[in-house]
Amino acid sequence: MTARPDPELTCDVIMKGGITSGVVYPKAILQLATMYRFRSVGGTSAGAIAASITAAAEYGRASGGFETLGAIPDTLQTRLLDLFQPDPRARDLFELILTAGLQRRPMAALPLLIRAGLPWNLIALLPGLLLIWFAHGWAGWLAGGLLALFLTLIASAGIAIWRLYRLLPTLDYGLCPGSAPDGAKPGFPPLSDWLTDTIDAAAHVEGQGGRPLIFSDLWAGGPGGIEGTPAHPAINLRTVTTSLGERRPRTLPDLGDRNFYFDPAEMRRAFPARVVDQMVAAGTRLLDEAKARDGDRFIWPEYDGRRLIAFPAPGDLPVVVAARMSLSFPFLISAIPLYRIDWPTKQADGKAVMRRLLFSDGGISSNFPIHFFDALLPTRPTFGISLDQYSEDRPKRRVHLPMPAIQGQWIALQTVGSLGGFVMSLFNAASEWQDELRTVLPGYRERVAHIYLKPDEGGLNLAMPPETIRTLTDLGQRAGLLMTGTAPADGPDAANFDFDDHRWRRFLSLYAAFEAALQGAAPVWGDAEDPDSYAAFIARTLEHPASYFQSDPADRQEVFRRMDRLMRLVRDDWPTPLRDHKGLVPKPETKLRITPEF
Repeated sequence: MTARPDPELTCDVIMKGGITSGVVYPKAILQLATMYRFRSVGGTSAGAIAASITAAAEYGRASGGFETLGAIPDTLQTRLLDLFQPDPRARDLFELILTAGLQRRPMAALPLLIRAGLPWNLIALLPGLLLIWFAHGWAGWLAGGLLALFLTLIASAGIAIWRLYRLLPTLDYGLCPGSAPDGAKPGFPPLSDWLTDTIDAAAHVEGQGGRPLIFSDLWAGGPGGIEGTPAHPAINLRTVTTSLGERRPRTLPDLGDRNFYFDPAEMRRAFPARVVDQMVAAGTRLLDEAKARDGDRFIWPEYDGRRLIAFPAPGDLPVVVAARMSLSFPFLISAIPLYRIDWPTKQADGKAVMRRLLFSDGGISSNFPIHFFDALLPTRPTFGISLDQYSEDRPKRRVHLPMPAIQGQWIALQTVGSLGGFVMSLFNAASEWQDELRTVLPGYRERVAHIYLKPDEGGLNLAMPPETIRTLTDLGQRAGLLMTGTAPADGPDAANFDFDDHRWRRFLSLYAAFEAALQGAAPVWGDAEDPDSYAAFIARTLEHPASYFQSDPADRQEVFRRMDRLMRLVRDDWPTPLRDHKGLVPKPETKLRITPEF
């Protein structure tokens, strides 16, 4: 597979989170790159990592950016686990959890458990040693030895849990910070360091020692590619992170407002120095501008005596920051701390309180942001790549694109067969239900390729063998073939993507949603001549509204005129709903709703 240097077609792509499951994405992206130029790329968690590298490769397409992306599977076949490097204070606990919980090797974990409890677990040896001392014969000695071992293991487990309980808050609830500390031994870089170098290599920017790739680079477009502006970016990258303190998702690079700050010392745990240096330079410029604007009223933001820096404006944000803030899987990878002024809350001196907020994995709130880049009438395909649970009932179904038209809801049903599976099902249902409902809608579902993963594939399987990783990357290539319409016709689930048919279904679904919304509103709107109608109420209120009264009266009058004209059109020209006509509108039905954007 070779990416075309100047493809005529364009597309968008969105990738789902899944920690190590992200190894399925490179070959899927490479297959798409043979036909399409990527205009918008988005994802969550591991999908955000893949999205960021994809955006960088598109930026560097003319310089071989996709060759860098294509080399990733071979690298990760032997070095995947090396990306997850724990904080030195948690190294023994990480090895214990990895061996016992993730690799499922309980016997190999026993010495690690004992080591994690040293030296306090030695006290637990005393009852067994006393029994051996006073025992007579091998039976007593054996009983004493077993008692000593049993109590030592119990004590070690308790001490390990206590250490984890005390340590996690200081590590922002993740054993692996992401970046190697200053003075660390040379070797394979940890996650953030490797990702920064990979993004810069794919984009062919300066790399080591220079400024990292930032969002304004992507917006302007790479050499030889489409030229763009911040309003109409050549490459539009978006990722999702979860603001735990606000109990909501946030989208990067634009967090929504300028009321966010960071501590450079904390950032250096998660990112290499050149990334933090870029953030400090960009954030300091914002504060200097605020100081020049506000004069004596300006107060440099602080928290607990530490000076903070403004979070960079979207264009100045390093691409790797958006990726890493989305991949902060709880307890494995540390959350990213930012600070926000809580304006309604005042201190004794009248100043507003500064709050420390943690930004964790985007998958907590939106693991598959299929709504990204959505348009009512799409002019280019927006592909999605979803990671789902493998079913023994369909052993040959590893990749599926639900292109065939069906009436009714298409969704893969999953079984719960263990306590761990039950807990993960609770987590997934809470975080993914909105995304899942969108992927079953006509106009959405036929552009989403589903890759079905077995229990030992992806997810928290940090130590997958090379052959498993190769299998996953090949599944990704199969998804790419389906999305580009080039999969062999005789393969399993071989239903290639058809953009024209996709747009036809989208049109029908859009009409049905419009019709339902407008026909529901038209009777309520009524006639302005009827004093009890909603139209008459608005006509009276727009003269002297209680809120938004500073708007131009002519604009308020024009808003009323347009709405009244639309409602009259629906009332007079749409006597019966066409969405109820048999076979015309795809099922399930959709609804237009006013929802917040994130």
